[in-house]
Amino acid sequence: MGQCPSAPRRRKPPPLPPSPALSAPPQVLSSIAEAAGEDHTADLPEELLALVFGLLGSGDRKRCSLVCRRWLAVEGASRLRLALDARAPLLADSALPRLLARFPAVSKLALKCDRRAESVGDPALAQVADRLGPGLRRLKLRSLRAVTDDGVAALAAAAANLRKLSVGSCAFGAKGIEAVLRSCLHLEELSVKRLRGLAESEPISVSGPRLQSLSLKELYNGQCFSYLITQSPNLKTLKIIRCSGDWDIVLQDVPRDSLLAELHLEKLQVSDRGVAALFGLEVLYLAKAPEVTDVGLAELATKSPRLRKLHVDGWKANRIGDRGLAAVAQKCASLQELVLIGVNLTSSSLELIAANCPTLERLALCGSDTFGDAEISCVAAKCAALRKLCIKACPVSDAGMNKLAEGCPHLVKVKVKKCRRVTSECAERLRASRNGALAVNFDTPGGAGELQDGQSVDESGVLDNAGSDVLPEDLDDRIVLELSSGSSGRPSRWKARMGALMSRSLSVSIFRRQPHGACSTSHES
Repeated sequence: MGQCPSAPRRRKPPPLPPSPALSAPPQVLSSIAEAAGEDHTADLPEELLALVFGLLGSGDRKRCSLVCRRWLAVEGASRLRLALDARAPLLADSALPRLLARFPAVSKLALKCDRRAESVGDPALAQVADRLGPGLRRLKLRSLRAVTDDGVAALAAAAANLRKLSVGSCAFGAKGIEAVLRSCLHLEELSVKRLRGLAESEPISVSGPRLQSLSLKELYNGQCFSYLITQSPNLKTLKIIRCSGDWDIVLQDVPRDSLLAELHLEKLQVSDRGVAALFGLEVLYLAKAPEVTDVGLAELATKSPRLRKLHVDGWKANRIGDRGLAAVAQKCASLQELVLIGVNLTSSSLELIAANCPTLERLALCGSDTFGDAEISCVAAKCAALRKLCIKACPVSDAGMNKLAEGCPHLVKVKVKKCRRVTSECAERLRASRNGALAVNFDTPGGAGELQDGQSVDESGVLDNAGSDVLPEDLDDRIVLELSSGSSGRPSRWKARMGALMSRSLSVSIFRRQPHGACSTSHES
């Protein structure tokens, strides 16, 4: 009396019977021990063991190399990719030769250094050329500010079979790149980013006979690559991103019979003259080039009837609109993907695109002030081949989005972002209209994109945490996002539900931690 009823004691389980192995005679135990210590991979050929290591990830390969000396040797001899921290103190003296001797078969090498640290110099590249030069196929150099043109030239002379070179934040100049082009005649891909030595370099006077892809990013005096761009006969992909200077002259010099099919232009000084001079493009990414207008886009569409992908970031400049898109619709019947950011278009151009581009499968419209219910209704009624649709920060509402439930029979994925007039009920109706076959990714400001009871929806249309009290793993990120949004409204439903769950968990923990004295006091009273 006066005490809490004690819980019944749990009986200890009966002891397990002794293992047959423990009761076996000593001869059997010794044979078992020998079998357990036997290396069953000793009979495997090294070629087969190397094939097994090739199916593992980098971390697993490192752990396997610590098993025994044989595995260490086989793993090192069969490794094809190697990334090294190229800080000078780490690869000083004999450290780099020992590393290169351990991995003699490496064909893809990356040397990366922190921007604030001292990097290795020409002697390190000379050692790489001596050990790995003939077998190198891919090379990546990052932040090697102590490397000069002479060091790059020495490495290029030894790596004649190089196929891909990526350079970023290095200090050598055009002479080093020219040495690579002269020595590595099989080079197919070249990427140059923030090459500091180009400021006072002379123009490159060598072409790439097999060069297929060229990427230039954040370069000063990037026009020194003009000869390489215009005289490489097999160049198919060209990316010029955030490079200073006038690029109209370079684009105008591209031959009419060039194989150039994919062009990326971003944040460049380029106008209608440069864009209109191009022929035969299949993919065009045009971002933040305010001097390009409807005139240039229309001229390019006339000369590139096989255009398949068009991405335009108009930067809210209103230089590209219905006129240019109408020309694309009339001339480019093979258009499959259209992405428009900051471009104000109306149903007049959309009707032409839907009527003349029967293979249009992917459509994305972001930040368009004129894309409303009439335009989304036009898409739903006339874009029969559409499979993926993305709408972000556009003045559409439930009335227009509901049209998608009846149109676009091949639609499999819809993304709606930051469209304040679209509600979660509309997203539910869209999902229900296709019996769950339509993935709806719905996210609007203020928590309107969440389902009832705080359940969220992933891109496949499956409920996350449905019927579960488990807190999401990204709860802290969500809280930070809500706090940084600056919204003055009430907390959304998921916050209320999270608060209820947290309070309930807190009450349960308090109840469980309640001392026995409290229980005895309640009984005594």
